[in-house]
Amino acid sequence: MKKSRFIVVAILMTALLVGLVMTLGGCGKEEEKKEAEEIQEGGTFYYCLVSDPVSLDPAQLQESQGIEVGKQIFDGLMDNDPKTMELVPAMAESYEVNEDATVFTFHLKKGVKFHNGRECTAQDFVYSWNRVCDPATASEVAYHMSAIKGFKAFNEDKTATSLEGVKALDDYTLEVTLDYPYADFVYHTAHPVFSPIPKEVVEQYGSENFSEHPVGTGPFKFVSWTHEQQIVVEKFADYYGKNKPHLDQVVFKVYQDEETAYQDFKAGALHDAQIPQGQFEAAAAEYGDRAIFKPMLGIYYYGFNMNTSPWKDNKALRQAFNYAVDRETLCNVVMEGQRVPATGIVPPGIPGYQAKAMDYAYDPEKAKELLKEAGYPEGQGLPELTLGYNTGVGHDVIAQFIQSNLKDVGVSFKIEGYEWGTYLDLIQGEQITFFRLGWLADYPIMDNFLYPLFYSENAGVDNMTQYKNPEVDELLLKARSTPDEEERLELYRKAEKLILEDAPIIPLMFYKTSRVYSDKVGGYMRTPDDLTPLELVYFKKTASTE
Repeated sequence: MKKSRFIVVAILMTALLVGLVMTLGGCGKEEEKKEAEEIQEGGTFYYCLVSDPVSLDPAQLQESQGIEVGKQIFDGLMDNDPKTMELVPAMAESYEVNEDATVFTFHLKKGVKFHNGRECTAQDFVYSWNRVCDPATASEVAYHMSAIKGFKAFNEDKTATSLEGVKALDDYTLEVTLDYPYADFVYHTAHPVFSPIPKEVVEQYGSENFSEHPVGTGPFKFVSWTHEQQIVVEKFADYYGKNKPHLDQVVFKVYQDEETAYQDFKAGALHDAQIPQGQFEAAAAEYGDRAIFKPMLGIYYYGFNMNTSPWKDNKALRQAFNYAVDRETLCNVVMEGQRVPATGIVPPGIPGYQAKAMDYAYDPEKAKELLKEAGYPEGQGLPELTLGYNTGVGHDVIAQFIQSNLKDVGVSFKIEGYEWGTYLDLIQGEQITFFRLGWLADYPIMDNFLYPLFYSENAGVDNMTQYKNPEVDELLLKARSTPDEEERLELYRKAEKLILEDAPIIPLMFYKTSRVYSDKVGGYMRTPDDLTPLELVYFKKTASTE
């Protein structure tokens, strides 16, 4: 997710991603000057969150709501350019990689302060990364660090007391040694799980309570969190970054459904909101360019728990469900053309994307043949099935459409919605075994769509399907350690096709963002991973700032 001493990979990523992000192109100098003249410093921005974050602790940031807030509070070594997703430095001034991509040496910017006023040093990264990997922390996103030397001994085998591969050579030099060559490791360091936090704050409140008192080095510092209502952050005056926040404060208003939030936006109580499914065309007509519809690096899918009946050991059944789904009508009619039919797991815009990764064209007759092969002719003999989804963001309409598709081939199932936090717990507890989930890129590489979701040792974490295939595991690990990029991508492509053949999921759609913002603000954008860099947002001089 960033850039090595500013090397070729950044240039390559920019070229490969240009098709995805060209609609975000930069302003001309006169337009930039005009916008600068319009900026009104200060004000409070009311931001829409649909559901409360699970956590604001970097060690636990894995879902989109938490990351949306967390990215404002925490910075790391590297970041992604908000327009191109090019790897760029954040707290790192520069870095070097040894010849076989096993040792990364990061040189830190001096004078970067935590929100409590203390300077952040390399030792803070050592502490923070060890805390993530400490089994006592029980981080569900620690696997992002699994390539680091000593991870397995510390996090899994519990035969070590720290990460062998992370060392502070001095206050401003961090050395990271990996277990195997992995040129793409630097992309990982843009994920908020790699963000430094101050040890003294963790000790003050207790590690388990840090989420309620988060302190980082990002553009905004935490003020308060009233659960299920709002999170408040304020401008950090000593922020080291070149883009100092214009806003005084951001209030993340928490909603349980996007329709209520959208109505509040229309009434002026919010400065942005998600556009509810079914209102895309109307929003585009009403708000013009302020209604943002553009491709994102993400996939929307249904998953099967591979440990449970009837999905376990029945590939034909899982494939039948895939053939029964009409993705074209789902995206073009139900979703009003604002989603893209999935052609695999990895979305367009990611280097290595395969336009025809899977063969699951809409084919009800093929679905019926496979149901018969699976032992359930015309759906007869199937146990009672229930599809779970999280409520409040239009997933019920999609579920009803898929329900009708499956009914056409003889399969019936119920649908049931749950609050987001409860929903995740039930999936991980294997109490919901047929479920809806989505995945947005943490960093723009194929590995990020395959390793978290399908590597065996991630089962029960982001691998919610509990999918385990030794051949896929071998391909993923071999890809990580392959220095030649084209060879590496080919290994990932093979892994993707194997996974799709096994069918632990039904890939449905590639995401597009659908968001609208107020005419009172400027600098608003959505990144390809569907975030808004709030340090860029400002109120226009002619607008009220409250």
